[in-house]
Amino acid sequence: MSTIEYAQRLLNAGELEEAELEGILQGRVTEQALRSRGKKVDVDTHPARTAMLMATKAVKGLGEETRYYADFVELFVASLERFLHLSCILSTVPVSQEELAERHHVWGVAQHITGDVSMVDGILAKEPVFLALASKYAGFEITEMNDDAIDALQEFINVVNGLYIVDLANHKMEPDLEYPRAAENIIPHGSQQLALRVYTEVGSFLLVLSTDAFL
Repeated sequence: MSTIEYAQRLLNAGELEEAELEGILQGRVTEQALRSRGKKVDVDTHPARTAMLMATKAVKGLGEETRYYADFVELFVASLERFLHLSCILSTVPVSQEELAERHHVWGVAQHITGDVSMVDGILAKEPVFLALASKYAGFEITEMNDDAIDALQEFINVVNGLYIVDLANHKMEPDLEYPRAAENIIPHGSQQLALRVYTEVGSFLLVLSTDAFL
């Protein structure tokens, strides 16, 4: 088990504060140090999925979407590691609409999955984190908001969704993908919306899921 996975399990169990996550993600805290606290947590081979499901308990109106969201979140976490070489820890508390409305200078990319399933997923991040994520995916440093930055994260979202609709197709569904979109200063107001805070070593951002367009 990795330090990140164990930290996610501790957070899920309420044995870790979100303020501690930066040090863990930047490698300043080892798994051994976490285990030395003597806190016992349940075995969980899908701790990111568990965190997301915990967050949904505070969101009214989520039904069948929960399963689709959970499957996507697991794929998204794996894709961050695979394509951006970033580990992450998910908050177990959803971001409220009031907090979303207070965020400024935020850039977002999102994409709509249509067909048998209607789902929109997107990333919202302040400029420094957006640029760091874009640089990770592009493979070179992007220092200012330009077409390279936007294209990189749009392509990342498109790749993740491409993998996701293959999984849906394997379950006898017929999904389609619209083109990714990008915009600045987004305050998402989607139906059955879930906003999750994702912590990484380059900073935190929001992963937003809904059943209709919010960007």
